[in-house]
Amino acid sequence: MAPSKQWMTLVDNRLDETYLVGVQKFLDYVFQKTGEEYEIRCPCVKYCNTTLGTREIVETHLIVYGIIQNYTFWYHHGERLGEPLSEFEHEDEGEDENGDAVEECESEDEVEELLRDSYPNQDGGTTNTDCDDLLEEEPNVEEKIFYNLLKDFKLALYKNSKASKLSTLIKLFHIKSMGRWSNTSFTMLLKLLKEELLPDEANLPNSYYEAKKIIRELGLSYDKIDACTNDCMLYWKEDSLLDSCKVCGASRWKLHTHSGETRNKIGKKIALKSLRYFPLKPRLQRLFMSTKASTLMTWHKDKRVDDGIMRHPADSMAWKSFDELHPSFAAEPRNVRLGLASDGFQPFRNSKSSHSIWHVVLLPYNLPPWLCMKQENFILSMLLPGPTGP
Repeated sequence: MAPSKQWMTLVDNRLDETYLVGVQKFLDYVFQKTGEEYEIRCPCVKYCNTTLGTREIVETHLIVYGIIQNYTFWYHHGERLGEPLSEFEHEDEGEDENGDAVEECESEDEVEELLRDSYPNQDGGTTNTDCDDLLEEEPNVEEKIFYNLLKDFKLALYKNSKASKLSTLIKLFHIKSMGRWSNTSFTMLLKLLKEELLPDEANLPNSYYEAKKIIRELGLSYDKIDACTNDCMLYWKEDSLLDSCKVCGASRWKLHTHSGETRNKIGKKIALKSLRYFPLKPRLQRLFMSTKASTLMTWHKDKRVDDGIMRHPADSMAWKSFDELHPSFAAEPRNVRLGLASDGFQPFRNSKSSHSIWHVVLLPYNLPPWLCMKQENFILSMLLPGPTGP
């Protein structure tokens, strides 16, 4: 758990006892988290994390010059995104017996906040009332999704349980993602919990597939766009109904092994190759729906220190030249600046395999420099299939 950062607000009164104690707690935390023995980056106003210094030097600089006011996420000093923060200077809860910060999953309040951020237009006063009784007219599609999620959020995992069905599934999916579990192992865990560890009335789904159906509305989906097997074209827009490539003439569909037909047993056609496209608009909307992320999307304008030192893309000549060419765009700090990166990679462990895949990633440069290059904030835009479309 990161120490309280209230002392940083006393930068104009740096001889105050609270500020001095805060500096010591900050240094203790940094040397513990980073594992450094001698030198760390100095976050003082003069050096702004650009030079290294010993504990004594950094302590002196923080007292003489003060700490950077907008450096509230200690990215260069070991703090992790989502790490809990002490509210008071003396609070030390949340650490294990070795003093290491313990990473926690979302609390019930955070799950409700996630639900509200995902559906900001829905009535915020229904969490303590039966939703069905409040509906005077037939809800639209988005409202139905919201009320179904809200119902799962209010439904206890089992009688007298403090955890809800929805929050439990979110935490389990979080652990699955962090631990890189397979779908099969996740199903095995659900069955173990439901059949042997939890009471008989536990409201857990039976499989990964059923669990995913419950929480998938919290996430953002993608679109499949069929592609020519020789990478000539996409079957998109006016070409979406074609059965063969208009460039090379190759068939769009897989042929059934035995019958030689393009339809399988259930009468469905399967494309030889498909591109996964992750629509950008809803992902940008989600950034501004989040109460935490929305305030950071104007950091480049509101909190960036413009002192001639390059610490962020907004300090570059390219950014400034763009602002001069497009003044109306630059006038609104909420307009999103994106960087684009693309590269091929081998998606399978067996590196001898000829399969490959390309991905296109967007980076939101509106965020502070310690966040815009974090993997959690990358926006996956497209997955381009390789030679045999893995």
